[in-house]
Amino acid sequence: MIFVTRIGRVFVKATRFLHPESVEVGSGGILHDRAFALAEVDDSFVSSARHGDVFPLIFDYDSGGDRLRLRMPNGVALDGEAGSLGRTWQFNLHGIRQIPVAEVEGPWADAISRFVGRPIRLVRCLRDVSCVDVMPITFVTTGSLRRLSRELGVDVDSARFRPGFVFDNDAEHEEDGWDGKLIRVGEATFRVRTPVPRCMIPGLHPADGQRDLDVMKGLIRYREKQAYPDGLLAGYETPGFASYAEIIEPGTVRVGDEVTLIS
Repeated sequence: MIFVTRIGRVFVKATRFLHPESVEVGSGGILHDRAFALAEVDDSFVSSARHGDVFPLIFDYDSGGDRLRLRMPNGVALDGEAGSLGRTWQFNLHGIRQIPVAEVEGPWADAISRFVGRPIRLVRCLRDVSCVDVMPITFVTTGSLRRLSRELGVDVDSARFRPGFVFDNDAEHEEDGWDGKLIRVGEATFRVRTPVPRCMIPGLHPADGQRDLDVMKGLIRYREKQAYPDGLLAGYETPGFASYAEIIEPGTVRVGDEVTLIS
């Protein structure tokens, strides 16, 4: 039997990855996943090359009160409204789509900028559009993680890949053969797509953001290059690890739920 062994979500893109026991999956993805992001002085999102700068920031979001809480390694703790919005603009996500965002006013910019050492602002994705890069769901299996761990000679934490779901499955990379098929996960149904072309982010420690493991070198040794699905970012190919999925039917997913291949 294949089942959900871990769930992942992050309220603010590129900050500390969280592991709830259950989540609601809506038509646009895991509810509130990457609903916020951090912006540089030029109005762009913090780039993948600098994600390690903000990995240590731990955000929580109270959807009922529409409030954010932030805990920082230096002991600073902040609590404030998430709905107090200022300037708005459109962010071009790698030419894939335009994401409307608005700056969240309050104590955020000052505290985060001091921690990172450069001007950073907290923004909210508008019109129920999250800041997810390509597709709303990614998942990885324990069998595939074990295979990569053997290649690298150390245990690889699934959080390095920041997937929405980790499936306990003994078979290594069995999900490579699921492209286009439907899977039932708890109350939700997904259509599996291609493996995820990886960048250098999995080489960062998921808690402190320090580069401590050459994950890409291991992937290059045994995984084929993979393009983005649907012709996105044509010409970009890197070794694929973990899988994309589209949402067919929303619903609740809990740790321990069974995963069933239904088509």
